[in-house]
Amino acid sequence: MNHKGHKGALRGTKVLRLLVGAASVSLLVAGCAKFPGTTAAQNTRLIFTMTVAGRIKNAQDTPVSYVYIVAVNPSLDANPTETGPEPVVAPPWGNGFVAGHATHFVRYDIGQSPHYLVYKFTNPDMTAWGATGSPVLSTEPGPQGATLQFEIDLSQIAPNGVNPQDLQSVQVNFLTMDRVPQGNDSGQKFWDALGNGFDPNSVNDYVRIPLNVSRTYTNADFQNLEPANDVPDPDLDIVAWSVEVRKP
Repeated sequence: MNHKGHKGALRGTKVLRLLVGAASVSLLVAGCAKFPGTTAAQNTRLIFTMTVAGRIKNAQDTPVSYVYIVAVNPSLDANPTETGPEPVVAPPWGNGFVAGHATHFVRYDIGQSPHYLVYKFTNPDMTAWGATGSPVLSTEPGPQGATLQFEIDLSQIAPNGVNPQDLQSVQVNFLTMDRVPQGNDSGQKFWDALGNGFDPNSVNDYVRIPLNVSRTYTNADFQNLEPANDVPDPDLDIVAWSVEVRKP
């Protein structure tokens, strides 16, 4: 999506109003990571793939890494009524990257180890979070690569006390941005997410993925809601994405 500063008013009432504490933005080291237990293979797996028009830009070639995130909101309902993950595009910035509802997110960042980490929000306002592990499998994009791909087990995103096999759906959004603004920051933010940045009614799009059958869902399954060329920077421009549900 293009620079949506002119759409700031659309998000003003929807983004989070609490600021991120310093502790919440610190990355946890790999020693804190944990993998699914021995029974994890009995759960449904989700494989996420996202491709940008340019390449995945990270700390190897820019002073500040671009941010690549997949935010998820699993549910016991097949058709949840609560709002799913939405991009944060204007002040008040909240956590700076996602609003609506999400329980977890996976971030790719070459500055963390491992480069893919699963994070869990630790308060309802999504202003604090911590790393809980790494994906079961992941693929590095390489210096000129344009695609991120990782696989998680439903046990990694199931809410506390919920049997992963009881989950019926997951709301998903793919988020790219040049930075994560905080507080009263008045600077520009360039970003992309699911939805057409040229259509104000599409800014807050996300998708609901059923978990009852094995299937791969792509942009075409949702009326091509994410167009190409809706952000000026090709390294942020999402041109393809998929979520594969793989039942045991």
